[in-house]
Amino acid sequence: MDFDALVRRHLRGLAPAAQAVVSSEGFSLALPCCLLTEDDVVCTSLVGLRGHLPCSVALASPAIERFLALKEEVGFDSAFAECSSDNEDGREFCQAWDESQADLAKGVLVTLNDLVAMVEQAREGWKRSPRQLLVVAVEDSGVHSGLVPTDLISR
Repeated sequence: MDFDALVRRHLRGLAPAAQAVVSSEGFSLALPCCLLTEDDVVCTSLVGLRGHLPCSVALASPAIERFLALKEEVGFDSAFAECSSDNEDGREFCQAWDESQADLAKGVLVTLNDLVAMVEQAREGWKRSPRQLLVVAVEDSGVHSGLVPTDLISR
């Protein structure tokens, strides 16, 4: 199911969070947002997202980001060899690699950078008129976030 269809399916469940966003007097990490699955709506706060979306700090590290960019250019094996053999940077990469693999094995869904981007997205939605609610969809294909106008939800 795509993001828009999932939102339409759960409009009623989004209403309390949308009303709270409309009535909020200022932007903060206590601002409500919603997580959607195929069958459920979970209303939380921006700060509460991390409790619902396991995240990885290691996957957001500069060493891993460098590896991912290099992998696109030269392939996995060459990128891994280059990143892991750079003296101090190589040790940092190997540590970040091990941590990131452990995070993925535990079912991590997003990186710390993804959560920061969602907070920034929510801030942009809060500034708009009408205000918009951050909605995060957790699907088999991954995690997707978007802003939903609060006036659409309250119809």
